[in-house]
Amino acid sequence: MSVRILQLTDCHLMADPHAELKEICTRKRFAGVLSAITTHHADVDLLVVSGDLTHDERPETYAALREMLADWLPRLRVIPGNHDDREPLRQAFRDQTEQVAERLVFVHDLSSWRLIGLDSHRPGELSGELGVEQLAWLDEQLGSEPSRPTGLFVHHPPISVNSAWLDRIGLVDADSLLTVLRRHAQVRFVSCGHVHQERSAVLGSIQILATPSTGVQFRPETAALEVDVIDPGYRVFNLVPDGQFQSWVERVEETE
Repeated sequence: MSVRILQLTDCHLMADPHAELKEICTRKRFAGVLSAITTHHADVDLLVVSGDLTHDERPETYAALREMLADWLPRLRVIPGNHDDREPLRQAFRDQTEQVAERLVFVHDLSSWRLIGLDSHRPGELSGELGVEQLAWLDEQLGSEPSRPTGLFVHHPPISVNSAWLDRIGLVDADSLLTVLRRHAQVRFVSCGHVHQERSAVLGSIQILATPSTGVQFRPETAALEVDVIDPGYRVFNLVPDGQFQSWVERVEETE
């Protein structure tokens, strides 16, 4: 039997529920996305939020987000992005993440699949880094279950997205991650956030995916930041026991 996962990313919530980022109320848009997934995907097996949960990194913002996600907590996993603060995130979502050294990660077995969340947060920086210790941990995790199809979630994409300004704040040790992944044929996909747009690429047998933000959208392939007028969205995964999968993005039209 197949299982279904949803990925939300780049919520950029703030303590003030009416606060705007690039003239967009991120709390309102996030509430609209939550309403849509509750209506259309209430029975999904897992919800992953892949970083930049907040924009202001304040404990009260994480508490507000936890309250908004209250119905999803038993089937929720989270990882940090560059706009997060590990400690208040961990305090708010201690049951939805695991700590490996200072990193907040997760390993979740679902039917025949293994899902792993990585922590690319780099304090004080917009770019991301996994680090030698976390990559060794990932290598060990993948080596322990070589026959189980696996999907990874990480905030920063490990590839160029052909936007100069975004590529300058990408994953600085992307080559090291890809070196680890090439040793483990069971990895089917790596799904990311950070770039606020939908993208897809294939590296060998691994599909690299980027998921749009629940709030502000960025126009693809630009030299500098340009806000896109396209609706916010989220990603759906349908995982088949034999290791095949389908994935697509659904957009949520904003209502007044």
